[in-house]
Amino acid sequence: MNAIEFWESLISKSDKEIRKLAKQYGVDLTIEEIQQLRSLAKQANITWLITGIPENVLKQAEQILGSKKYKKYKKMLDDLRN
Repeated sequence: MNAIEFWESLISKSDKEIRKLAKQYGVDLTIEEIQQLRSLAKQANITWLITGIPENVLKQAEQILGSKKYKKYKKMLDDLRN
């Protein structure tokens, strides 16, 4: 799974499935955070495969998660990307 696939899974998987998947990467997301991230994931488009997740979307994710949790989340996305 790569970072884009993770973002796509925010749309297609249940809250519990996303929570479990994120925990595998050391990120403990609440159901509320998952639902807020899901609304961001709905903005995803094919260009993200080439350009990556836009900075403004990542900034919104940081606002949802807070700095400390966002750093873990970003690391998870970076690890998935490589």
